Amino acid sequence: MKGLDTARLDTLARRLGLAPRQLALAAARLAHDEAAGAQRRRAVLAEAHAPTAAMEHVASLMATPIAGYALDEVDRALASLWPTTTDT
Repeated sequence: MKGLDTARLDTLARRLGLAPRQLALAAARLAHDEAAGAQRRRAVLAEAHAPTAAMEHVASLMATPIAGYALDEVDRALASLWPTTTDT
C-alpha cells in the first residue's frame, strides 16, 4: 500500500478551508457513497467545517496506528452518525 501523501492532503484541505483531519473524515463519509452527487459532497464538506464531538473522535481514531482496531471503531462511529434511512 502506498503511503498517504500528506502534502497533497494539506493543500486540498487548505483550499477547502478545512483541517486535514476534517477533510479525511469527510472523505471517509463520502467513500461509503461512491455515487454521491455534488449536493451531497457539498453537504458533507459543510458539516466537516463544524464537526461534532463524535466526528472529532472518529477522526482521532482514523489517525491511530492500529489500523484494524481503528477501522472497526470508525465503522461503529459512522454507523451511529449516518441516518438509517436511504433518503439523501
